Amino acid sequence: MSHYRKIAMGCAAALAIGSATHAIAQDVEFMTWTYAESSGEAMIQGMIDSFEGGSVEPQGYAWGEMTRNALLRARTNSLPDVMQVQARLLPTVANIEQMVDLNTVFDREMLEAMFAPGFLAYGEVDGRQMALPWIGGTIGMVANENVLETAGISEIPTTVEEFREALVLIRDTIPNSVPYGLATTNNNSIVLDYLIWVWTHGGDVIVDGEPMVNSAESIAALQFMVDLVAERLAAPEIDRPDARRLFGQEAMGFYFDAPSARRFAIEFSGDEDYAQYVQPMMTPVMAEGDEPVSIQWGHVIAMLNSENADAESAAAQFMLHLLSDDQLLPYTANGGTIPSTASGQADEGFQSDEYRAAWAANSGTPRRNTIASLSNGALVADIIGEEVQAAILGQKSAEEAANDMQARLIEAMANAE
Repeated sequence: MSHYRKIAMGCAAALAIGSATHAIAQDVEFMTWTYAESSGEAMIQGMIDSFEGGSVEPQGYAWGEMTRNALLRARTNSLPDVMQVQARLLPTVANIEQMVDLNTVFDREMLEAMFAPGFLAYGEVDGRQMALPWIGGTIGMVANENVLETAGISEIPTTVEEFREALVLIRDTIPNSVPYGLATTNNNSIVLDYLIWVWTHGGDVIVDGEPMVNSAESIAALQFMVDLVAERLAAPEIDRPDARRLFGQEAMGFYFDAPSARRFAIEFSGDEDYAQYVQPMMTPVMAEGDEPVSIQWGHVIAMLNSENADAESAAAQFMLHLLSDDQLLPYTANGGTIPSTASGQADEGFQSDEYRAAWAANSGTPRRNTIASLSNGALVADIIGEEVQAAILGQKSAEEAANDMQARLIEAMANAE
C-alpha cells in the first residue's frame, strides 16, 4: 500500500471517528453565504441534518455582506461559532479578536496529514492556522462553447490577440451581448481581473511590500482593460454575479470565475445539461510560450469564540463533519470545486470528473492573491478598484490612474507599517 494511500485512509478514519463519537449537546451557529444561494441551500441543509454532534443553526448572508457582517457582529459580541470565509479575505477576517487559532484546537500533525499538499496554507495568516481549507481551485477563465460556436469561433483563443478577435466576433454576431465579463464594479471583484491582466502583461502590483502599479507593463494592462470597455467588448457595472447570469443566458463568451462556474451556468441557463458548454481554459498570453496565470482560490471554515477551542466541542466536530468524505465529496461535485482533503482528492469519483480535471489542467501557474494577504488588503483593493473604475469610465487616462494609484498605495503601505 502506498504512503499516500495510507495517509488518505488514516484521515478518512479520523474524520469518521470524529464525526460519530462526540454527540455533544451544544448548539452551533454556522454563518455561510452558500446557504443564502438557491443553488446551495439544500446541500448545506443536508450537511447540517446529517450532523449528530449537536444542533446547527445556519445563518445565511449574501457573499458580499459576509465580511462586513462578521466585523459588525464582533463589535456586539454576537459572532457565530463557525464561519465560511473566502480564503483571500481571511487576513481581514483574522483581525477579529474572537477568531481561534486552530493549532490550539487540533493536532498539527493530523492537520498536515488530513489535507492535500498546499491546501492547509489557504487558512494560514502570520503563522497561525486561522481556518481550515474546505474547497479549493483557482480563479481562472471559462469559455461558453455554445456562444463561441454561434459567433463562428472554432478554437479557444490562446493569445491576447486571438482573445480580442474572438470578443469582436461575439460583439458583432450576438446582439446585446457582453463578450467578456470583465469585473468593472465591486472593488473586491475588480482587483482579481486586474491582477491577472497585470501579470499577463508582465507586470506586478505589490513586490516585497512596494507598489509597482505605474510600471510600463501595469499601465499597458490597465489600458487593455479600458480599451475593452470602450470598444464594447466588456461593459461598465459588471460584477461576478452579473457575469455568471449573462454567461448562463448565452450573452457572454468569457469571464473569470472559480470552478463553481459550471454550477452557476446550469442555474442561470435552467438546463442541467448546460455544463457541457462550460469549458475551462488557460488565460490568454501575450506571446506563445508565455506562462498562463490564474489566482489561487478557495473557501475556508473558521472557528470563533474561545469556548469552542476544544477538539471535542460541537463547533470543532461540525468542522470535521463538513470535511468528511461523506459530506465533502458530494458538496464539491455539486459545485464543480476541488476537495481540500487528501482522501477527497484520492477518491475515484473526483479523479474521473472530466470538468474538474480540465480545470486543474488549465490552471496554468496559479499565483497567490498578494493583495488579500496584506494587513490593509481591503484598503488596497479599494484604491485599485477606484482607480481602475476612473480609467474605465474615462475620468482619467490609464497612465493618470496608474500614477494616482501608485501614490495612494505608497501612502497606504507606509501607514500600514
